Amino acid sequence: MKTIVWDIDDVLNDSTKTWLENYWRINHSDCTLIYENITENPPHRLLGISSNDYLTSLDAFRLSPQADAMLPDSQLITWFDKKGMRYRHIALTARPGKTVLPAIDWVLQHFGKWFQTFSYVPSERQGEAPGHPDRNKAGFLSWLDKADYFIDDNTSNVEAARNLGITSFLVSRPWNRGGLSLTDIIKNKLSE
Repeated sequence: MKTIVWDIDDVLNDSTKTWLENYWRINHSDCTLIYENITENPPHRLLGISSNDYLTSLDAFRLSPQADAMLPDSQLITWFDKKGMRYRHIALTARPGKTVLPAIDWVLQHFGKWFQTFSYVPSERQGEAPGHPDRNKAGFLSWLDKADYFIDDNTSNVEAARNLGITSFLVSRPWNRGGLSLTDIIKNKLSE
């Protein structure tokens, strides 16, 4: 049985879109940035704020009712219902430790019958030591040595996984180039 390692934010859910439209704009009604124009991620420069201010907002969102209320793509749920049991699934995210429990809850709420493994690489935050042997997702994937497929929205993560010999797919988002739609990946790229 093959193993798929899935990124959570912006792959299993629409985290950045939800953060911008349902969280950031609530407190920043003057914001004119729309999701489709987020051509770089993190988008702090596009918003005219510091990286630290963006990360503070993002982490607060991750602990919010808006994040908890995100729904997965219905086509993704349909695929899992039809083909999910043919694979092992691992959720892998990069977040600060204080925001991991809501992510685990979210994954289990929507994908619990398919995911038995959840891992994270701690994201560094100002004033917090990383305190983890894996500094990035590639470090974790190298240690794991079990992934057949890796699906992420971050070009660097996908390239690093490919360099490890893992068949990897970049989910198309406004901030990356050359990706595939999630629908195309699940319907046409995953072999059985």
